[in-house]
Amino acid sequence: MKVAVIGAGIVGLSTANWLKRYGQDVTLFDREDPGSQASFGNAGTYAKYANIPTNSSSFFYLFPYLLLNKNSPLFFKKGKFIQSLPWLMQYLSNCRQSKVRDTSNKLTTLLSLVDEGYEDLFNDADIENLISRESIFYVWSNKLFYNSARKDFETREKTGVKIEIISKNEINDVEPNINNIFYKGALFKGSYFAKNPKKISEKLLQLFIEKGGNFKKEKIEEIKILDTNKVNIHTNENTYIYDRIVLCAGVWSKKLTDKLGENIPLASERGYHLMYPHPENSISRPIAWQERGVYFTPMQDGLRAGGVVELGGNSNEISSKVVSYLKRATEAVFPNINNHLSEWVGFRPSVPDSLPVIGQSKKNPYIYYCFGHQHIGWSLGGISGKLIAQEICANKTDIDLKPFSVERF
Repeated sequence: MKVAVIGAGIVGLSTANWLKRYGQDVTLFDREDPGSQASFGNAGTYAKYANIPTNSSSFFYLFPYLLLNKNSPLFFKKGKFIQSLPWLMQYLSNCRQSKVRDTSNKLTTLLSLVDEGYEDLFNDADIENLISRESIFYVWSNKLFYNSARKDFETREKTGVKIEIISKNEINDVEPNINNIFYKGALFKGSYFAKNPKKISEKLLQLFIEKGGNFKKEKIEEIKILDTNKVNIHTNENTYIYDRIVLCAGVWSKKLTDKLGENIPLASERGYHLMYPHPENSISRPIAWQERGVYFTPMQDGLRAGGVVELGGNSNEISSKVVSYLKRATEAVFPNINNHLSEWVGFRPSVPDSLPVIGQSKKNPYIYYCFGHQHIGWSLGGISGKLIAQEICANKTDIDLKPFSVERF
């Protein structure tokens, strides 16, 4: 079977590799270099515990704080608040406690399989030296934020991650080189992180090509359904015909799904990072300052300070307000940090119910979707790719994909 995978981020790379493992003739398309977009700029965490959706039931009473407080990690791109409202209203409608509980259960099912999605790929691509098995460390500034987060610990542990609570006096035992301005912390045992996300993407691309896959750096202009039970792809350079197509293009998927007549509420959450030279005495694991929405990750090429959510489209313009926010947070935790080396903005593909879209198109059984992973695409890329490959090749998957179907919209 000839299969095209559109999008070469971590989801597309995983999908393409799993399809090759299942014996298919696969071509991977992207207008950019593989792993150079959202998969490049993330915090690098394999956050198996991340089964609490961002639109939790506490969002209602936190919303005024998120909108107005200078230490809030929520931003709106200038002039884009009104444009963001329809998606935001759908997002808020999913903050009911019963809905959040249902979403959490579905995310638990996926996140419990993170290792099953990546283990074979990591072994085949010889990636272990780019992974650190140090647990991810969360910290909170005060008792209010900690107690709010602690309510979800039992739910988070359902993914198989164990949580070790760290007192204020023990924080510097875990990470001695940070400024201990925190009330309490928690280690998420069983989580781990990437020391170089870009190199991991490059290794997965190399594996795909070594196994006989093809990569084409072309922009997809249109997908057309043919009468012959085939699917036609038009790019900026050529036209191709495939038996199956998997759309894994992140936030850019919406342009193509709109053309196919499927109104999927996919929006962009702009995320940022700053890269710093490693402090003289650095950290050994990602540290998440949760209520600030900022992660500090020690990577091979420096200390990455990233996170936040900025709603308002797909522009590459970097907000000085967001950069200033990240700098303040970084300098609070690392008072002697040097000036940052670079700035980056990317686009998280997000749907209002905080669940990815995995499964067949409503319009055509030969087109499949695998996008919308919001903040946890780096964690879920492997298992999402495995599941969609199973559905295409065997019509039988390790878990029921109906909860993630486009039919829910």
